[in-house]
Amino acid sequence: MAAIGEFQRGWKLVLAAATGVGLGITGLTFYTLGIFMGPLGQEFGWSRTALSGATLLTTGTTVFLGPLVGRLSDRFGGRKVGLVSLSGLALGLAGMSLIGPNLLSFYLAFGLAMVLGAGTLPVVWTRAINAGFDKARGLALGLTLTGTGVCAILAPPFTQWLIADHGWRVAYIGQAVLVLALGLPTVWLLFRDGGAGPRQMQDRSALPGLSMAASLRTRQFWMLGLGFLLVSFAVAALIVHLVSILAGGGMDRAQAVWIASLLGFAIIVGRLGVGFLVDRLHAPYVALGSFISASIACGLLTVTGAPLALSIVAVVMIGLAAGAEVDLVAYLASRYFGLKNYGQIYGWQLAFFALGAGLGPITLGKLYDMTGGYHAGLMSCIAGFIIGGGLVATLGRFPERFRE
Repeated sequence: MAAIGEFQRGWKLVLAAATGVGLGITGLTFYTLGIFMGPLGQEFGWSRTALSGATLLTTGTTVFLGPLVGRLSDRFGGRKVGLVSLSGLALGLAGMSLIGPNLLSFYLAFGLAMVLGAGTLPVVWTRAINAGFDKARGLALGLTLTGTGVCAILAPPFTQWLIADHGWRVAYIGQAVLVLALGLPTVWLLFRDGGAGPRQMQDRSALPGLSMAASLRTRQFWMLGLGFLLVSFAVAALIVHLVSILAGGGMDRAQAVWIASLLGFAIIVGRLGVGFLVDRLHAPYVALGSFISASIACGLLTVTGAPLALSIVAVVMIGLAAGAEVDLVAYLASRYFGLKNYGQIYGWQLAFFALGAGLGPITLGKLYDMTGGYHAGLMSCIAGFIIGGGLVATLGRFPERFRE
């Protein structure tokens, strides 16, 4: 009943947070970058490889600015940071409509949009969710972070429609308008720091939790960071190379694209499923089970000429793990280190996560070039899931002093 009461008070907060996540730099700009590659390459002659380099700017923003954004959220509140950054992101997206013909203009404009939109990282939105939910915290985080999954489904066709009918420049302006017209009002009206319950006006100094310096002295901080660095390495590598892995196993490429599209739906199910489970079971063990299943999926992908059903099962298992990872980082950071300095601590954990996600696709591509196949790369992903999952599983019990 307590969990139901939390949602009765806090559903508006969850809706606003999910909107902020979906329209932020880990949602809207990330999932539509590929849609712009075709028209930009056609107009300016830029290669897909060169355009794909923009993902490193997103990774760099998360690694270097994530901790700063978290600290600002702790000090000024996520609402202020989110509103300012959504406005900045809209400005940056509008600026993308002015790029060309020099490739450097694309990198500068995209990089500026990432910096201006850094305050839309999940650390900003999950801080309030953690403060507003306790018994249903896992599910609330899962619902919040499905914002990226919903964006992955809806934003690409919206963007493609704008490009087809009006051109890519108008498409970037259309995305800016979407952020201003949907993101800003929703966050302004519905998002409140401190949650939606009795603790809404609670002073930050009264919240339980470790200081940044104290968290750095715990084994859990480093094990959590390294564990999810390895897991995000594997997940990102698989997502980026999934179609090529399936096609390399003997599958028709068109069929491989169709099967890979199931990933987005599996990610949403993974977010909600893991959120539901961690509210009832020991979260590190839930993480281990999810990542072990993903390692089994990697083994299935090494089978050349595997039946269609087997490939579908493997993709779904990977999607479930991909949906679990970000939720688990946010949930575990709040449980092991408390809420007092959650933003800064989670910002550093997000930096570990982003570093792994940035290295994974590059490493898998390099291993493919060296060996002529994906077997070695899939073995590295299996190692990442097993070792990373093992580190998370041995974090230990949650500190009693942070229970609410």
